[in-house]
Amino acid sequence: MPTFSELIANIASDLRQAGLIKDADDLQRFADLALNQNLLGKARKDALKKIEIRCHVKWLGDIYLPHLSQKDWWGRLEKLGRAAKNHAQSVG
Repeated sequence: MPTFSELIANIASDLRQAGLIKDADDLQRFADLALNQNLLGKARKDALKKIEIRCHVKWLGDIYLPHLSQKDWWGRLEKLGRAAKNHAQSVG
């Protein structure tokens, strides 16, 4: 099972490959905030919530990526959404 950081890196790479640089950068920025141990828990949880929201079919799931099937893309987003939610539960 890939780690949260690996999921973020893979999805950001998929987005960049499709030319969606802003979406990839936003996702990476939120992940950096979420993983920053120097930030308060609330800020980290907020960043994780923003990642989780982006994993919805009406946000990033709506994007067509020519190198992935829709099923594979949705599967990756679902895994990241679950990982973000689980990670938020462990943030103090």
